[in-house]
Amino acid sequence: MALLLTPLSLLAMEDGGEVRIIPTLERSAILIGEQVKLNVKVVYPRSEMMRLVLPEDTLVSGVEIIESQLVDSTMINDRLQELIYDVVLTSFDSANYQLRNISALVGDSLYTAGDQLSLVVNTVPVDLEHPDQYADIKGQWKPPFVWQDYLIYLYIILAIIALGVATYFLVRYLKKRKKSVDEVREEVPLLDPYEEAIQSVASLKSEELWQQNRVKEYYTRLTDILRRYIFRVYGITTLDMTSAEILEAFKSQVGRDKMYTELVRILETADLAKFAKYQPASDENISLLSASVAFIEAQREAQRPSETTEEKSVEEGGGVEP
Repeated sequence: MALLLTPLSLLAMEDGGEVRIIPTLERSAILIGEQVKLNVKVVYPRSEMMRLVLPEDTLVSGVEIIESQLVDSTMINDRLQELIYDVVLTSFDSANYQLRNISALVGDSLYTAGDQLSLVVNTVPVDLEHPDQYADIKGQWKPPFVWQDYLIYLYIILAIIALGVATYFLVRYLKKRKKSVDEVREEVPLLDPYEEAIQSVASLKSEELWQQNRVKEYYTRLTDILRRYIFRVYGITTLDMTSAEILEAFKSQVGRDKMYTELVRILETADLAKFAKYQPASDENISLLSASVAFIEAQREAQRPSETTEEKSVEEGGGVEP
């Protein structure tokens, strides 16, 4: 840091007055790369402002400043104050250095330390006559094996094994359960369409749904019974059809008779109850249930002649000698 000195500053540097700058080194000789502390004490009038003035990073050529900090402040008397700084120095070139440029700005005047310190920087001594005393470059250091460091991996492996075992037994259980259900289904004989429909109607009647104001559920169940019955008897895929589509398919395949008219009345009333919040009277609920039973009975009777004919044909065919 370059500063221009006024005549007043030069005069202050000559006689000093009450300003004193006292630098000291903790030791006068170091090895290359070592650090040493430069202690700087500044005594100045309390009435003035003071700032230690040092170069930014190099005290003198070859000596570097690592850091500078205020470490102590002392009130000497009512007029003078003392501040103490520690300046850390280092050097990477061997030489005998004269430390200069240790200054302080007090008020408008620059004061420089009168004493110059000497710092000797030496190289590291090497005994070339006994090279065996120097150890060779060591190999790569490996940390010791600590089994606790690998516990997490052990836990992960055990968790994967446990998950695999659990999955195996779960799949095995589900397959066994499915097989058991299939066996039970095979053991239970399927009722013929008529018996299934009549039993379903009887069960619906015993539940008394419409008496409990569950009219929508009542008619949903009733129409489902008829849909399934028509599907099993005539093969019409009623389960995915609307009421209008069922009636059209039934009319095309079976014909338009008295039971067709009853089926129209049942399905239309059921649609009103399910979708239009229509509340049929009690006698109407009973009447439609009876009409459903009559429809089932009528369709059964319609199927019997063909069944009788088939049985007769089988009997006649079985009695003929080849």
